[in-house]
Amino acid sequence: MKAIAYYLSLPFIYFFSYLPFPVLYVLSDILVFPLLYYVTGYRRKVVFTNLQNSFPDKSEKELREIEKKFYRYLADLFMETVKFFTISESELKRRYVFRNPEIADQWYEEGRNIVYTLGHYGNYEWMALALDFAIKHRGKGPFREMSNPYFNQLFWRSRARFGTELYPTYKTMEAIRKPSEEPYLVALANDQSAPPDKSYWTTFLNQDTSFFVGTEKIARTFNMPVLFAAISRIKRGYYEINFKVITHTPQEEPEGDIMEKHARLLENQILNQPEYWLWSHRRWKHKKPEGLDKGFSFKKR
Repeated sequence: MKAIAYYLSLPFIYFFSYLPFPVLYVLSDILVFPLLYYVTGYRRKVVFTNLQNSFPDKSEKELREIEKKFYRYLADLFMETVKFFTISESELKRRYVFRNPEIADQWYEEGRNIVYTLGHYGNYEWMALALDFAIKHRGKGPFREMSNPYFNQLFWRSRARFGTELYPTYKTMEAIRKPSEEPYLVALANDQSAPPDKSYWTTFLNQDTSFFVGTEKIARTFNMPVLFAAISRIKRGYYEINFKVITHTPQEEPEGDIMEKHARLLENQILNQPEYWLWSHRRWKHKKPEGLDKGFSFKKR
């Protein structure tokens, strides 16, 4: 059945992927947005609850405006993800611009690997494609495997087609330890719900929030500088990425400081333009362990 689903879907995926952007955005407006927002009501309860808890001072009218903007953008993101399979390098360079790559490039010249952290904000999917030609470092990134092996291979090939090296999420440390002929960059999206007893806890968007600790663990273990990638949507289909330095010297930072800086940078980005964050994720399904104010929910070795 999985093979049948894949081979039946593939012609439609590539048909829509080869359509020009203006046509895709028309389809986003007249088909995808109404389907998500009005017809299926895709996770609307989750989205609105997340918005209410994150912005308690906003009126229901203001929250509904953000909600609607989010779904309009989610429809655009869906169509841009379809384009992901066929977009050319030249087109992506024009639409996904890194404004200060020299910040990362200085560490390439020093022979240092770096950690690059971001959230599910703006078009984070194009990041895997753009990394390898945007900066000098070789791109590496975890890949969350899918239940359908055919779609798994399709997305794997598509994300790696410009040179980014992918590895299964559970092999992250193994992939980082593997010898490399040139300096590399590890890209980590860190804003999903982390296990309550194996995470870093802080206040984020007015709520107790757990974060995966991989960013700080990797940076400290391998002495890798950490950058935050701030993605800005300029207009439909056009984005800018600005690097913000979290730390040059991770092993000298106070414990938890790298995680806290990541949380604050992402939070500020969301507060400025909330409609571009992935509000449909069940971000706050875990409760903070009793007796913990802020910090790691486990004993560090």
